[in-house]
Amino acid sequence: MSQRILITGARRGIGAALAVGLARPGHTLLLHHLDAAAEAEAVAGLCHDLGANAELLDADLADPAAVARLAAEAGPVDVLINNAARASNVPFGSLALDEWAQTFAVNVTAPMLLSQALATGMAERGWGRIVNVVSPTVRMGGPSGPSYVASKAALIGLTRSLARSLGPLGITVNALSPGAIRTEGEAELAGGRDAESHAPLVATQAVPRSLVPEDLVATARLLVSDGAGALTGQVIEVGGGLVFR
Repeated sequence: MSQRILITGARRGIGAALAVGLARPGHTLLLHHLDAAAEAEAVAGLCHDLGANAELLDADLADPAAVARLAAEAGPVDVLINNAARASNVPFGSLALDEWAQTFAVNVTAPMLLSQALATGMAERGWGRIVNVVSPTVRMGGPSGPSYVASKAALIGLTRSLARSLGPLGITVNALSPGAIRTEGEAELAGGRDAESHAPLVATQAVPRSLVPEDLVATARLLVSDGAGALTGQVIEVGGGLVFR
């Protein structure tokens, strides 16, 4: 069946890879970005090349009013992928309340608000898929800062709660945990030394190679498929065996 798929943070990295990987004739990809129309347009072009429709939606996920507008502009959505995240490497000793609050606003509150707004339509149609992109730092305690790690732990808790609440309505909710994926954002945070910073993590993986966003596509396709109707409330680790659950 054709699907309307909203992916937050779809301009590059994991979000872009998932958008292109889920693009197919008849599907509509709703590509969220923030002030990055040129990058998002490039992703939309790749989706169009694969026969899908693509629309761009701009919103600041730290602003609840903007999140509400995003949900309204998206319209009926069959698949919601909460991928956008605010990185935070601020150490505990210098962690300001505003840093904590802004990280939670993007990483937890926005996914909750989008799920709340869009699940109503999914329930009316008796089918829906929500996928929350989390992080193995929840198991490892780092190397990201406490705001990020705690926010992703909260998102896992939200995933399980929504799976319980929405399951009777035909909606599954799962978490996708990427592992040490090399992305543009990671490179920026590491000052271009992302390969160096990932090396210790890669060395501990069962699959000892650097991972890329495209490694997540097959799992995402499974999670949003008709055949995954009994798969819900789970955290799926796609990190080359970085951690085992």
